[in-house]
Amino acid sequence: MAEARKTPLEIFPKLAQIQKQWTQCADCNDKHPKWAETSRGILICLQCSGVHRSLGTHISKVRSLTLDNWTQQMVDQMQASNLEFNNVFEYHVPKEFMKPTEKTRRDIRAKYIKAKYVGLKEFSVSKQCIPAFHKSKTQSKPLPPVFAPKQYDAEDAEDDAKAAENDAEHAGMKEYSGVIQIHAVCANHLPKADLLSDSDPYVVFDNQLGQTVKSKVIDNDNDPKWNEHLVLSVNEHIPVAIRIYDEDDISSDDLLCTSSLSVDKECKNGEEVKFNMTMNVEKKYQKQKKHATLTFTVIYNKMDAQ
Repeated sequence: MAEARKTPLEIFPKLAQIQKQWTQCADCNDKHPKWAETSRGILICLQCSGVHRSLGTHISKVRSLTLDNWTQQMVDQMQASNLEFNNVFEYHVPKEFMKPTEKTRRDIRAKYIKAKYVGLKEFSVSKQCIPAFHKSKTQSKPLPPVFAPKQYDAEDAEDDAKAAENDAEHAGMKEYSGVIQIHAVCANHLPKADLLSDSDPYVVFDNQLGQTVKSKVIDNDNDPKWNEHLVLSVNEHIPVAIRIYDEDDISSDDLLCTSSLSVDKECKNGEEVKFNMTMNVEKKYQKQKKHATLTFTVIYNKMDAQ
């Protein structure tokens, strides 16, 4: 049985230490934040992460503490604690902006987070983030936030959780069920995309939740041998899209062929499964009558039930 992939918290001891120093989500009082917004270096809960994601990646970049790939630079940019961060970002909070609790309904949470990070003007108009509660020359006196009272809790205790899950599903943040370790071995009989030479192919695996991994490019070879190992977070109920492209230095890369992998039906937890997959050649290359195949192996490491 293959060894389980190490999580970012195991790879980066500094990140694990920072998690211990955060006593609650940056934007509410949830005591167990499992997500991070890396452009500001903060920890957030699932419900707040859904709001951050809805703001767009040009404003907030959200990653899982357990499944997404991290770099040392990202870890080094993390804030030491929620108290230290909010001493600046919640320096002066007008009373009309109630800070959400973990039970506060969605609209109150969204209003607070948007004002806190984007500001009172629409980003499409201001073209910049002007945090409304930030310590500044115009905010000379501190005014700590006041938590939203119970009357603003979601009527159904599960309403916000369901909303966050829907955001995750449609914006690439749905909870993953595990990771797949991919050994991209080779492809054969790929169509020729270039006039004067063979294709310059690479393969992409897409979890359809906002994360992709790709192989290196093999120049001038319709039978490329990558022999490359990749790791991808997945939700086993969502097929992994597989695409092979021809790299093009002049224009956009050309899509050669496609297929998909059903993790729950075709993979086995902890076991290596080999695939010699027939690819669907793009229509404009079908006249070449190529029967393209992709050879790769997958080990699915399923997360333990929480």
